[in-house]
Amino acid sequence: MASSEFISATRIVVLGLTGAVCLLYAVLALAQGRPDPLPFWLPGVCGLASALVITAAARSAGRCQARQAMDEGYVVDNRRAQQLGFWVGLMLYPLFAVALAQGWVGYPVAYAAMGTLTAAAYLLGFVALDLRGRAWS
Repeated sequence: MASSEFISATRIVVLGLTGAVCLLYAVLALAQGRPDPLPFWLPGVCGLASALVITAAARSAGRCQARQAMDEGYVVDNRRAQQLGFWVGLMLYPLFAVALAQGWVGYPVAYAAMGTLTAAAYLLGFVALDLRGRAWS
Protein backbone atom coordinates (compact mmCIF):
# COMPACT_ATOMS: atom_id res chain seq x y z
CA MET A 1 0.00 0.00 0.00
CA ALA A 2 1.30 3.42 -0.97
CA SER A 3 1.77 6.18 1.59
CA SER A 4 0.71 9.81 1.69
CA GLU A 5 4.33 10.70 0.97
CA PHE A 6 4.15 8.63 -2.24
CA ILE A 7 1.02 10.50 -3.32
CA SER A 8 2.66 13.87 -2.64
CA ALA A 9 5.85 12.91 -4.46
CA THR A 10 3.86 11.60 -7.41
CA ARG A 11 1.84 14.81 -7.51
CA ILE A 12 5.00 16.93 -7.52
CA VAL A 13 6.59 14.94 -10.35
CA VAL A 14 3.60 14.78 -12.68
CA LEU A 15 2.53 18.39 -12.13
CA GLY A 16 6.13 19.47 -12.63
CA LEU A 17 6.36 17.54 -15.89
CA THR A 18 3.05 18.94 -17.12
CA GLY A 19 4.12 22.46 -16.17
CA ALA A 20 7.41 21.96 -18.00
CA VAL A 21 5.54 20.82 -21.13
CA CYS A 22 3.30 23.91 -20.96
CA LEU A 23 6.28 26.22 -20.50
CA LEU A 24 8.18 24.54 -23.33
CA TYR A 25 5.15 24.87 -25.61
CA ALA A 26 4.87 28.60 -24.89
CA VAL A 27 8.59 29.27 -25.30
CA LEU A 28 8.73 27.33 -28.56
CA ALA A 29 5.60 29.07 -29.87
CA LEU A 30 7.16 32.47 -29.22
CA ALA A 31 10.60 31.46 -30.51
CA GLN A 32 9.27 29.87 -33.71
CA GLY A 33 6.43 32.32 -34.27
CA ARG A 34 4.01 29.41 -34.70
CA PRO A 35 0.99 28.57 -32.57
CA ASP A 36 1.74 24.84 -32.88
CA PRO A 37 5.43 24.20 -32.20
CA LEU A 38 4.49 20.84 -30.70
CA PRO A 39 1.34 18.80 -31.29
CA PHE A 40 -1.52 21.03 -30.10
CA TRP A 41 -2.98 18.27 -27.96
CA LEU A 42 0.22 17.63 -25.95
CA PRO A 43 -0.39 20.02 -23.00
CA GLY A 44 -3.98 18.78 -22.61
CA VAL A 45 -3.01 15.13 -22.76
CA CYS A 46 -0.26 15.73 -20.21
CA GLY A 47 -2.81 17.37 -17.91
CA LEU A 48 -5.23 14.47 -18.25
CA ALA A 49 -2.44 11.95 -17.73
CA SER A 50 -1.37 13.82 -14.59
CA ALA A 51 -4.90 13.68 -13.22
CA LEU A 52 -5.09 9.95 -13.92
CA VAL A 53 -1.70 9.24 -12.33
CA ILE A 54 -2.51 11.27 -9.21
CA THR A 55 -5.91 9.60 -8.92
CA ALA A 56 -4.36 6.14 -9.33
CA ALA A 57 -1.76 6.93 -6.67
CA ALA A 58 -4.44 8.15 -4.27
CA ARG A 59 -6.66 5.13 -4.90
CA SER A 60 -3.79 2.70 -4.42
CA ALA A 61 -2.90 4.32 -1.10
CA GLY A 62 -6.41 4.30 0.30
CA ARG A 63 -8.71 6.97 1.60
CA CYS A 64 -6.85 7.72 4.84
CA GLN A 65 -3.48 8.20 3.11
CA ALA A 66 -5.09 10.28 0.36
CA ARG A 67 -6.61 12.61 2.97
CA GLN A 68 -3.21 12.99 4.62
CA ALA A 69 -1.66 13.89 1.26
CA MET A 70 -4.35 16.55 0.72
CA ASP A 71 -3.84 18.22 4.10
CA GLU A 72 -3.99 21.91 4.94
CA GLY A 73 -0.49 22.44 3.54
CA TYR A 74 -1.72 21.20 0.18
CA VAL A 75 -4.76 23.49 0.38
CA VAL A 76 -2.60 26.53 1.16
CA ASP A 77 -0.09 25.73 -1.60
CA ASN A 78 -2.89 25.11 -4.08
CA ARG A 79 -4.57 28.41 -3.23
CA ARG A 80 -1.31 30.34 -3.58
CA ALA A 81 -0.53 28.63 -6.88
CA GLN A 82 -4.00 29.53 -8.16
CA GLN A 83 -3.40 33.14 -7.17
CA LEU A 84 -0.04 33.11 -8.94
CA GLY A 85 -1.58 31.63 -12.08
CA PHE A 86 -4.33 34.24 -12.02
CA TRP A 87 -1.97 37.19 -11.68
CA VAL A 88 0.47 35.86 -14.25
CA GLY A 89 -2.42 35.31 -16.64
CA LEU A 90 -3.69 38.82 -15.97
CA MET A 91 -0.26 40.38 -16.50
CA LEU A 92 0.15 38.58 -19.81
CA TYR A 93 -2.66 40.65 -21.36
CA PRO A 94 -0.87 44.02 -21.29
CA LEU A 95 2.46 42.41 -22.18
CA PHE A 96 1.02 40.68 -25.22
CA ALA A 97 -1.04 43.75 -26.11
CA VAL A 98 2.21 45.64 -26.59
CA ALA A 99 3.77 42.74 -28.51
CA LEU A 100 0.69 42.50 -30.74
CA ALA A 101 0.52 46.26 -31.32
CA GLN A 102 4.18 46.34 -32.30
CA GLY A 103 3.73 43.37 -34.63
CA TRP A 104 6.27 41.25 -32.76
CA VAL A 105 3.84 38.35 -32.45
CA GLY A 106 0.67 37.26 -34.22
CA TYR A 107 -2.69 36.62 -32.60
CA PRO A 108 -2.61 32.80 -32.90
CA VAL A 109 0.86 32.67 -31.33
CA ALA A 110 -0.18 35.05 -28.56
CA TYR A 111 -3.21 32.93 -27.67
CA ALA A 112 -1.15 29.73 -27.64
CA ALA A 113 1.60 31.27 -25.54
CA MET A 114 -0.73 33.02 -23.08
CA GLY A 115 -2.80 29.91 -22.45
CA THR A 116 0.14 27.63 -21.84
CA LEU A 117 2.06 30.23 -19.80
CA THR A 118 -0.92 30.67 -17.48
CA ALA A 119 -1.14 26.90 -16.98
CA ALA A 120 2.63 26.65 -16.47
CA ALA A 121 2.52 29.42 -13.85
CA TYR A 122 -0.03 27.50 -11.80
CA LEU A 123 1.58 24.08 -12.19
CA LEU A 124 5.18 25.12 -11.64
CA GLY A 125 4.12 27.52 -8.91
CA PHE A 126 2.39 24.70 -7.06
CA VAL A 127 5.46 22.49 -7.37
CA ALA A 128 7.77 25.28 -6.15
CA LEU A 129 5.50 26.08 -3.19
CA ASP A 130 5.17 22.40 -2.26
CA LEU A 131 8.92 21.86 -2.45
CA ARG A 132 9.56 25.04 -0.44
CA GLY A 133 7.18 23.81 2.25
CA ARG A 134 9.00 20.48 2.37
CA ALA A 135 12.34 22.23 2.81
CA TRP A 136 11.05 23.86 6.00
CA SER A 137 9.50 20.67 7.37
